[in-house]
Order: sequence, then structure tokens, then C-alpha cells
Amino acid sequence: MSVRRMGTTRSDRCDREHTLRRAAEEYLKLLAACGYTGTGTVAAAEIAAEFLRELDRISTDDPENGSAARVLGAQLATDLPGLPTSSRFVGPLASALMLAAPPAPADVTWALHAGTAVAGYAESLAERALGEHETILRAAVAAREHRITELQDRLHHAATHDRLTGLPNRAVLEERILEPLSAAEPLALLVVDMDGFKQINDRHGHRVGDELLVAVAERLRAVTDPADCVCRYGGDEFVIATTAGEEAAERIAERILAEIARPFELSTGPVDIRASIGIATTGAGTRDAATLIHDADGAMYAAKADGGHRYRTR
Repeated sequence: MSVRRMGTTRSDRCDREHTLRRAAEEYLKLLAACGYTGTGTVAAAEIAAEFLRELDRISTDDPENGSAARVLGAQLATDLPGLPTSSRFVGPLASALMLAAPPAPADVTWALHAGTAVAGYAESLAERALGEHETILRAAVAAREHRITELQDRLHHAATHDRLTGLPNRAVLEERILEPLSAAEPLALLVVDMDGFKQINDRHGHRVGDELLVAVAERLRAVTDPADCVCRYGGDEFVIATTAGEEAAERIAERILAEIARPFELSTGPVDIRASIGIATTGAGTRDAATLIHDADGAMYAAKADGGHRYRTR
């Protein structure tokens, strides 16, 4: 005995299911031929078959509902595992739908809904492709902005720091001392100059002289506070700006003299050198940066004149 639904027998429905299954398999074969390599073949086949069944139902039960077919096609593009967004994967679906078309007269309604489903499927792929493109574009813009920021940072660092030692240069020093001077806060400058640096350069060469300057810079950083500004002012001369006060500046000078007096292990072996230091403070009434630097420089030359390896204040 046959069970009928909408004029079809159970045998008819079995035949129809076989047709839809065959069309789903053909669809996946055509996708593979176009380069689809999605995982989960069994799941993909069931998704494709279910799509065809639902399209069949819409065409039979709700022939006027074209929007449902469009949504169905869009959903297939989303649900199929790992389906790329390329438009070359639209053709396989159209071919499979032709294979799955029912006999006349139902084929007319099927064709209309199938075309609408293909349109929804293609639109979904295009929208996903656009989204992926926008994501790639945003990532590229972000990467470019990052590179520009890095370049700006490098250029700023090059403009404000000594290339050899990596210490701030005199431009940074002048900026750092302007704020406490304008705010009438205590400020001390220490000018540190190497005693006998020229002789080391003449004896060992400029490469070793550069090694020594780098090593001196490291020791100066080690004996000063992170809040202090340690800069290479030029040649073998360094300047330290501190807001800790005159007594603290003298303690810094004493530490520097002890550190510089320790031998430096360079590529040619141990090298001995000494330093002369001049200190100038705003406590003497000086509130001008150029005058403060000039006074500290004069105190440093006074230390040299007294035999070096000492500090003098102005």
C-alpha cells in the first residue's frame, strides 16, 4: 500500500531522495575540481543534501517564497566547512541544481527558486570575500602605521641621542634643565671630562677610544639616579643634570671618580683613565642654562688644573 503526500508515493520520495543525494555528491565533486579542500566530507555531503531537501520543500510547499530560497543559499555558503570565498565555487552549485531539478511541471518553480538560492549563495560568498578583504586591508594599514611609528621613533631617537653611546645629546639636556630653571627648583650640573683620553686614542686608535667612551657611559648610568639626565656633550665630555641638590651632586661626583678609576677591560686589554668633574648649581643664584653649563665647565677645567681625578664646584 502506498502512502501519498502531495501526490507522491513513498517510492517517488525514495527516488527523489536518491536524486538529491546524487546531486549533493556531484556538487562536492565539482567543488573539489575547483580547488575546494574542506575537511569533513561526510558532514559536507549531509549539509549539501539537506540544502537540496529544503529547497525542494520550499519549491513544493511555498512556491511564492523566493526570499526563503535566497536565505537558504546564503546559509549553504556559510555552513559548508572551509568553503573559500572565490566566485569560482558558484558554478558547481548551479550545475548540481540542474541535476537535482524535478520533472515537469515542478521544474519551473524549482528553477526559479534554484536561481534565487544561487544568487543568495553568490552574495554570501561576495560579502565574506569583502569582509576578508577589509580585514586584510585593516591589518595592512595597521602594519604600515606601526612601521611609520617605528621609523618616527628611530628618527626621533637619532635626533635626540648620541649615536655611539646611546645617551641623550645636548639638545635633550637643554630641554631637561629648562623646566627646573623656569620653576626655580634646585638644579646641579656635573661636567665630566676624561683625563688623558687623547693619549689613549693616539696609542690604541679611535676604535678603542670609542669602546672606552661606551664603557664610561655605562658606568655613568650605573652611578646616577634614573631621574638624572646623563648626556654625552661632545668628544670625551659628559654632562649630568640632577635636581637632587648640591650635596647629592658632590656624592655623585665622588662615585663617578671611583668608578672611572677602575680599569676598563677593552678589546686591547685593561685601560686606565681618570676623570675631572666640575659642578655648578642654581644655589649660587644662576638661573640661566648657558651660564650654568659655562660655570660647570669652568669648574671642570679648574679640577684639571689642580691635577685631575677630582671635582671642583663653582
